[in-house]
Amino acid sequence: MFKKVLIAAAVIIALLAALPLVGNMSVEKMINERVAMLNANGVQVKRQDNGSTYLTTRSHYEFALEDPVAFENYLNSFSKTQVPAYLHAMLDDVVMAADVTYSNLLYNNDISLDLYPVAFSKEAGDRMKAEDATLYTQMVAMLDNREFMYHMDYNMAASTFKGNIKDINKKLVFQDGKAAMIVFEAATFTGSGTLVEPDSIELHVKNADVDFSLPDDATMKLTLHNLKSSSTFGAKNSFDLNYKADALHFAFVDSQTNVHIDASEMTTLSKSKVENAKLAMTVNANVKHFKLQDLNGSLELENFMFDMDADDIDEVAYESFQQASEQVGTSSQHTLLASLGVVAKGFNLHVNKLSVDKIAIKDSGLMNGFDHKVDIIVKEDGNLIQKMQMTPMALLQNIDISAKLQFASSFYDFMRTQGNFSMADMFAKKEGDAVLFDITLHDGKATVNGQSL
Repeated sequence: MFKKVLIAAAVIIALLAALPLVGNMSVEKMINERVAMLNANGVQVKRQDNGSTYLTTRSHYEFALEDPVAFENYLNSFSKTQVPAYLHAMLDDVVMAADVTYSNLLYNNDISLDLYPVAFSKEAGDRMKAEDATLYTQMVAMLDNREFMYHMDYNMAASTFKGNIKDINKKLVFQDGKAAMIVFEAATFTGSGTLVEPDSIELHVKNADVDFSLPDDATMKLTLHNLKSSSTFGAKNSFDLNYKADALHFAFVDSQTNVHIDASEMTTLSKSKVENAKLAMTVNANVKHFKLQDLNGSLELENFMFDMDADDIDEVAYESFQQASEQVGTSSQHTLLASLGVVAKGFNLHVNKLSVDKIAIKDSGLMNGFDHKVDIIVKEDGNLIQKMQMTPMALLQNIDISAKLQFASSFYDFMRTQGNFSMADMFAKKEGDAVLFDITLHDGKATVNGQSL
């Protein structure tokens, strides 16, 4: 009996000891599938090293973009928008590396991933050296120090991940003696989805600050505080994108320009979905305080609100318009025709609210602002482009508009002092401290407050 117990114990111990040697097959299979997917979409593994131990597998991969168009098409298959054509060059400029670590024990589904660029491509390196050898040397040192890195912990069983982007606090000096200061602090993210193809991501960045000294004594500065964003991706053109920032500051100053923009408590919520080849989207934006100032004056807003939704947009026509507007070198006529292709298919647009509580222009001081609502229905017309070639006004026959515009009397009076408002005054309707315009357009005929134009 004792002998049988010893044999059984020896078998169990042997099996337990062999488990790490067998490896975590499910994790390994998933990683191999992700690598194969990248290889099939234009991103090739150029190097792979293993540094595994008895309990842990560690692999180092280096990837290079061999086919930018194939990778762009892959991104487009689950991205909310088309990838701009200029990203071809950017994606082709660096060699990316990934360090993957996971346990060999079968019950452990956690994967640790570090992703970072390790080198410039030969073409990008030669180009940068020719443009600014001083900057090139510093950038290579940053790559060697792995200063552009994000770390992610992925749980395969739950399909969730969390991680952080490495802090950057770096001063770069250009060969002409000018400098740039880059600060990127406390960036963390969480999300869900398969490895490499996220379904949702939430990002929080405490501080992002870029300060450039430019030629001819020009300067540019961009600062963001407490940026939060969340994205949920469905199919292409189906997405939720929300972001919020406590403060934004942008400044550009040179001998002829002095532009400053400040905004606080900015929030934007946007959603898009596709059903039956028709695209619908909503956008809601709020800014508590906004100020733009340049050499010609200033614009200040308090409690800006924008609420818009659109639906029944033809998805194919919309994608053609996106490609035309983002393609480098596209003629304006080609972009216009693509936009008319969207209009010819018809859609509905509703600006549910466009308002500002307070507004100041130049030295006017803060005045009560405005509150507008606009509904637009564009009717489908397969012959629209041909009709507009004969007369551009043909478009008016295809659009129905109902708009209710409300201006505070003080703001309307100020605008009158800035230009000729005699035509608007003929139709203006005053109610208390407001000036109203009820505008309709139907079958090419327009009315304002019941009066025909």
